[in-house]
Formats: sequence, structure tokens, C-alpha cells
Amino acid sequence: MGQSPAGVARRTIARVMRQARVRAGIKSGTAAHHAGIAPGTLTKYEKAENPWPVSVVHLLAEYYGLSTDDRDRIVSLARQRDPGWWQRHGDSVPAWFEPYLGLEQEAHTLHNYEDGTVPGLLQTADYARAVLTADIDAGSHDQIAAQVEIRTRRQDRLTDEEPLTFNAVINEAALYRVVGGTAVMREQLQTLLDRAELPNVDLRILPFEAGAHTGSEGSFVIMQFPGILDDVAAGDVVLVEYRIGALYLEEESETTSFSQVFQRLRETALTPEESRRRIQHLLQERYAP
Repeated sequence: MGQSPAGVARRTIARVMRQARVRAGIKSGTAAHHAGIAPGTLTKYEKAENPWPVSVVHLLAEYYGLSTDDRDRIVSLARQRDPGWWQRHGDSVPAWFEPYLGLEQEAHTLHNYEDGTVPGLLQTADYARAVLTADIDAGSHDQIAAQVEIRTRRQDRLTDEEPLTFNAVINEAALYRVVGGTAVMREQLQTLLDRAELPNVDLRILPFEAGAHTGSEGSFVIMQFPGILDDVAAGDVVLVEYRIGALYLEEESETTSFSQVFQRLRETALTPEESRRRIQHLLQERYAP
């Protein structure tokens, strides 16, 4: 299901408060009654569809048994109203994708399987432009330019002071599909080799010779987050895109299933060293000037 736009703080509060309630063994209806709100309203808060009022966070944090320090930490987050950097691009960002941008900025680890293209966090600007332009709903030239800028800006997470840990498995077919022309692919493959040298990037190719594999249903991203409270798990979020939106999966049974699939894909894929050699060979044999 698509989700309404939610800031980083809102998503963090939603996960932490939901986990704290579950850990305390309190049903959502009981918590809603204690806070003097409708059960449906609490559900919207816990799904990050609506911002958490500071008063509700304070009241429920105490009701769930959080320490004073933990309560104050969550209340402080509830007071944050800073917009994400991507919001200056306005309508160029699809409503279903805006929550993902906030989640990606907050995550400390991403596991990404890509079946048909290079992962967005590893795309060059020209490759990204070609992918976006091919969409039948691509939008105007200015909108495409804005989306390319967003895609390249996201990549700062790979090299900032606290870099994102990025584990990617790419179907080898994506390296053979000529996106944007030979020159664009040559630059793209060289960029993959360069990014694969980063200590926080684990890049693996799922080779043709692997045959049938557990990721045949398509691409997905698993996001993992730092714990805000010592004794409350942050929980993972899985993104699965479809034609006009995306699914954001947060139930443990769902995220565990995708984690198992990703682990199997990593085991089936070439090692990082073998993957770099495969990319280098393809670069020389297929995309040499």
C-alpha cells in the first residue's frame, strides 16, 4: 500500500512507540483509550500517516513504562518539524516515494536486490536520466532533471561522515541491458567498480549461471535503523515498488521473509571480488570505446 508523506522523526517515533507498546503487552485499543483518542487515530500515528502530538507521545511513553530519559528523547523527536531536503523539489517527487526518502536518510544499513537495473544509490546521472525518461509517466524535462538531482544527492549517504552500509545484489542481466547507450554504460560500470571499493559497500552480481533463484519475484530494499532506545528494537522496513506506488512492509514476519531471501541471494551471488572481475571483464569486452 502507498503511504502518505512522513518525515524522518515521524517514522522513528512510529516505530519506537509501536515496539514499546508491543513490548509492554498493551493492546492498541487500550492505549488509545488511555490517551483519550480513537483507536483509528492511534493506528494512523503508528503507521506514521499523521504526526504524533507531543502530549500523546509524553502520555503513552510513560504508560508503556519507558524511562524518563527515553521518554524525553522521544518527546524531543516529536517536536521536530524540519522538512526533508528533497521537499524543495515539490511535485517532482511522487507521493508514494517521499516516505522512502525519509527512511533512507534515517537508515544505517540497506540491503538492495535489483533485478533489472543498477540500484539507484549506484547510478550515474546519465544512467538515471535514461531510466527515468523511459517511463511512460516520466513527466516534464524539469521534473526528470529534479529526480536525477534527487537520485544523485541520495548517494551522499555512501560517503558522508557516518556512511550508510549498503549491501547490493544485482542481477547480471542489468549489466547487459544497454541503458542510454554504450558510453553511458561504460561510465556506469566504471562507477560500480569505484563504488565497490568503498569499505561500506558490498556489491555482488547474481550471475546467469546461478539459474533459477529466490529473487525471481523482483526487486526490493530492506532498511535497517539504529535503535533510539536501548531496549526497544527499531524494526526493519521493506520497500517493494509496483507500477503506481509501493508497499512498505513492517511486520516482523514480512521483513524476516525478505531478509531470508536476501541472504540466499548473497550466498548464490558471486563474491565481491568475483563480482568486480565480472564487471571489469564486461566493461572491456562489451563497452570498450
